[in-house]
Amino acid sequence: MGKFPTANKSFGQHFLNSPTVIKKITSPLPEGCDAIIEVGPGPAVLTPHLAEYKKPIFVIEMDERFVEILAPVVGAENIFRQDALEFDWKNFLETKKFKSIWLVSNLPYNVSVPLTLAFLRIPEITQMTLMYQKEVAQKILPNDLRNAMGSLHVLMQTQFDLSHVVYAPPGAFIPPPKVDSQVLNFKRKALPLIPLKDIDVFEVYLRLMFANRRKQLGGILRKEWGAEKTISSMQEAGLSMEIRAEALTLNQVLKLYEISSRYSLKP
Repeated sequence: MGKFPTANKSFGQHFLNSPTVIKKITSPLPEGCDAIIEVGPGPAVLTPHLAEYKKPIFVIEMDERFVEILAPVVGAENIFRQDALEFDWKNFLETKKFKSIWLVSNLPYNVSVPLTLAFLRIPEITQMTLMYQKEVAQKILPNDLRNAMGSLHVLMQTQFDLSHVVYAPPGAFIPPPKVDSQVLNFKRKALPLIPLKDIDVFEVYLRLMFANRRKQLGGILRKEWGAEKTISSMQEAGLSMEIRAEALTLNQVLKLYEISSRYSLKP
């Protein structure tokens, strides 16, 4: 790879420098994709590979140093110089009319979760290939689900089919971070397990359930719902009051949510 500029720590920059990892991230093109958006492209490491697909491609980049590098690849008019968390998706989609966007990013680790939760809420983003700090990636897609259930995993599973793409050690970046990284792929479900219009309420429910995921779930819910409704809800879901949230299955989490919604039990 070519020489990189000095990384800006305030943007959490670590420039990918591994041809193997780059190839894994940028191929293949998802079926039915009608546009590509790259968040935080930096010095155009992934961008030329994505541009080879000859699809409309747009980039969201805060660092003005990279505009001259990116412009010949995607066109100056397709560069959005702003914070991805503040990107106006509504205006962009009303203007461009895309229906199936592939979003690709070596995410800044300090805002990777807020960005992921923002992308989840855009139904036109039908596929994502995203780089995370490995510790965060394991919260989204644990290698071992035994006693590993958490709110981020459940939330993403309701909207996407998740899969591992590749691990990236510190040496795959310039400068090398102090942690390992992992790339995940997200393919939006044709039929989400929770309607997207209800995702805000569901997220609040998950925060209640998993705030103390190693404590007995019955005790946590009793403080919010009262003893009688908690006991009846847990019994209907076939759950012991002593079970810990981390030991639940996805189906059990969804079942208890359905029961709580029917009883109008608000977190």
